[in-house]
Amino acid sequence: MQFVCSLFKTKMRFSVQKNLVNAAKVWYHLKNTFAKAVVNVKSTQSVSDLRKANRNRVYRFLYDSKGDQTVQDVSRALSLSLPTVNQNLNELMELGLIDNSRIASSSGGRRPRLLSVIPSARCAVGVEISPHHMYLVATDLKGSELDYRAVSRPFEATADYAAALAEEIQSLLAGLGVGQDRVLGVGVTLPGIINVEDTVLEYAPTLVSTPLDLSFLRAAIPYAVKFCNDANAGGFAEWWDQPEQSSMAYLSIGRGIGGAILVNGTPYLGARQRSAEFGHMCIHPGGKTCSCGRQGCLEAYCSTAVLSNHLGISLADFFDGLEAGAGEKPLLWERYLEDLSIGIVNIHTMLDCDIVLGGPLSPFLGKRVEQLKNYINQVDSISHTSQHVRLCRYHEKSNGIGVALKYVDNFISNI
Repeated sequence: MQFVCSLFKTKMRFSVQKNLVNAAKVWYHLKNTFAKAVVNVKSTQSVSDLRKANRNRVYRFLYDSKGDQTVQDVSRALSLSLPTVNQNLNELMELGLIDNSRIASSSGGRRPRLLSVIPSARCAVGVEISPHHMYLVATDLKGSELDYRAVSRPFEATADYAAALAEEIQSLLAGLGVGQDRVLGVGVTLPGIINVEDTVLEYAPTLVSTPLDLSFLRAAIPYAVKFCNDANAGGFAEWWDQPEQSSMAYLSIGRGIGGAILVNGTPYLGARQRSAEFGHMCIHPGGKTCSCGRQGCLEAYCSTAVLSNHLGISLADFFDGLEAGAGEKPLLWERYLEDLSIGIVNIHTMLDCDIVLGGPLSPFLGKRVEQLKNYINQVDSISHTSQHVRLCRYHEKSNGIGVALKYVDNFISNI
């Protein structure tokens, strides 16, 4: 009996060991299969990412080129094989982004086709909303202005206002003959602070009582919509396509005064989207009351309303009178420049970067910018220079163009 029990235990031990071995084999097989699957997925992703990166490199090379290029030019410049270049060019041409219809002049042998981007392949729309107007601009992929219009209409947080805006956008695009499939999106700038989620206007004392849910605008516009602070958009427009411009501050001077800070082209928005509110720095403690409720703000002294609305005239009328030396306008202008120079010097002292002056005042600064720089030199006791100050390129169109270019920039970066 003892022998039988011993034999039974031995068989049981063998059986357990065999099952454990089999289980280990199964686990090893499953582990290897899973590992291979992961490798295959990663490999597929890597190949896909590489193809997309190469396609973007090809497009950006042609986009940034000053003249026409050939397949051989692209291959040499990017160190890509001719088959790879041709494959990517075919994909880009299927998307309607590249033109190869022209042929180079003969230099012996087969004449190569010339390659160039098609700027009109896509467009973006920028809308600037102000208290009394809508300003609309359309740009192509090169940032060139296709059309611009100003529409007189007081802002209202209503469905009727949103429908009127959508109608103006459609009219603008119809006039350009642009179909919906070519529109990258519509950017809308507002003179205030917009939340991180891009859904609520949190603060805009010159426009409307806040907070304001912006969904009524988004729902009316039949395209992708993004909202942006007007000065941040203007700053982006002035930074755009300026490779030598690493970092800059943008000072927008209108009825409201705002700004933007761009570090290597990236807007610095702050922890709560409230950076670069230059208009609300204090230049005269205990001074004039500002629309924000504080006293002595730059905006209280350098809003363009000081030169126009407060006098019952337009900004153009003020500068016509200034040119003629009429009344107290020259003295008012000198006091204005003194206050503005204090704000500009404060910005430069804090940020130590180039400062671009934009907004509705900028078209009138032209020949007067040297006068402003003289005041800056007098106020700035540290650097004694104003070489860091320059005028903007787009003037009153900066905000609309800038928010449109955000769509363009995203498109060419991810094509």
